[in-house]
Amino acid sequence: MIKPFSENNNLGALRALMSKHLFSDEVKNEMDRFLSQTIIGLGQGGGRIASELARLGFPTFLINSSKSDMEEFKNLIPAERRLLTRSKKYAELEGTDKNAQLGYEIAVENKEIYKKVAMDNAVRNAEFVWVCVSLGGGTGNGALKVALTYLSAVRQERILPTGKIPLGVICSLPSKDEKGSSFRKNALAGINLLKKFQDENKIGSVLVIDNEKMKNYYEEDPLRTYGGRIIDAKSYSNMVVASTIAEISSIPLMEGRVVLDKTELLSTLSTPGWLSVSKYEVEQNDNINSVIKRLFSENEVLANYKTESAISGAVAVLYPVTKNMDPKIADDVYAYASNLLDTQVNLSVSINSKIQKLTLYGLAVYLSPSLRIKELYEELKEWEEIEKSQRELKKATLMELNEFDDFFQLRNETPSRTTVNLDDLDVSFGENASDSIPAEPSGRTTIRPVDLDDIDF
Repeated sequence: MIKPFSENNNLGALRALMSKHLFSDEVKNEMDRFLSQTIIGLGQGGGRIASELARLGFPTFLINSSKSDMEEFKNLIPAERRLLTRSKKYAELEGTDKNAQLGYEIAVENKEIYKKVAMDNAVRNAEFVWVCVSLGGGTGNGALKVALTYLSAVRQERILPTGKIPLGVICSLPSKDEKGSSFRKNALAGINLLKKFQDENKIGSVLVIDNEKMKNYYEEDPLRTYGGRIIDAKSYSNMVVASTIAEISSIPLMEGRVVLDKTELLSTLSTPGWLSVSKYEVEQNDNINSVIKRLFSENEVLANYKTESAISGAVAVLYPVTKNMDPKIADDVYAYASNLLDTQVNLSVSINSKIQKLTLYGLAVYLSPSLRIKELYEELKEWEEIEKSQRELKKATLMELNEFDDFFQLRNETPSRTTVNLDDLDVSFGENASDSIPAEPSGRTTIRPVDLDDIDF
């Protein structure tokens, strides 16, 4: 059981994003029923996503081939849960330099560490487990196959009556600012791997952070802490995800005329597919039909999907206790959401003492991956052409210089040097009176220093 959020001193700047209803008595009094979750962060990017979730009080593990990447979280996550993966083959390396194939090799070499984490009681006893990873990177993305293989096998112990595995993934996709083909190859390979795990019913939903979408949103409205410091964009996106997970996990705790219970929430999260979660605070003049469309299609950091591919959904309506609102609104929300998603939708309707506006939450699981995947594939082809041109330019430049290929080679005609012993030289400098300067050999003349003065260089 985690602490009530009003008593949590580790929230930091995350508190500014969390809905006020999380600090209400309605939630505080039911925290013993809060969905228990364990977090596993792979690599640098995954570790940063996981660290924000750790602030909520969830047991959190970090696994990384770079010790320095994990040290920034030493005051938040205990040493025994910050696990370093070393390579005997590449002993000098820390990190993988965005090489996911190298990351996979190192993960296989350290498979006992991933096995140990999967068998930890915090993983085995959790009602849901999240694996966090940046798909553009090397260490975390490379480790994903090894980690999920062990975790899926262990999480079979908590299989739901519907046959779903309560194991999900939170991952991020690279933005256009992240240059080069390697980011995109890594991400597309990671998406393909996750889809295979879904198809084999080895994992549940995958929540995708779209860094390109986040970048565009955040440039317009950056978050500042209470001290005035601006939070960087990627940290902001991780904070949005953490607050979102906390908020949807609290929905089953609140009483109302219609309740989304914990089993229904678990079933949604455990559905193999691509998860979208969003929140909307309704203004007085908002059209509910338009609100529902925005609810399921607009999110500041999470990926977009085609709503016609939805296979599961849920919508929660939170009424402020201070305002008298027409209960028919909830019926309209449910009807519009069901028509939009065209699938079974679970409904929750509750009242809360802390919120000021009618607040909606929408959850949907889709069959088709994010629309950003197609863009990444197109960007990959563009970068492959750019890198091909760069290689050809380099090759052409080298060809122009081919005439100098033999410049730095040993020459056979170079005179060889020998060691000289001055004692062997038969030269007399007139040390003895009887010594005389040898006569000039025939044809030679004696050169005096003054004769050198006339040489012109």
